[in-house]
Amino acid sequence: MSLARDVAMGSVDEDGQLVAISREPGVLGETVTVAVPDEAANVSVEVVASKPFISDGAVRHRLLLRRLNVTGNATPSNRIDQGR
Repeated sequence: MSLARDVAMGSVDEDGQLVAISREPGVLGETVTVAVPDEAANVSVEVVASKPFISDGAVRHRLLLRRLNVTGNATPSNRIDQGR
């Protein structure tokens, strides 16, 4: 099963991990696929942190994502599409 949800891709931190902002919390250890328009292929990442914060009066979640060096066709448990 594949679920799509929009996230806003942020920066890359000093450890090379991706930062994304989501309306939903991430599940630690979960492997997800991120569709990034600037890259030819989707990127497989692992959720390593999910922290809630308030933005414009709404709860958002800052997701810290670690790129995985996956070869072949991995079956992700979830799919995150880059959004707004």
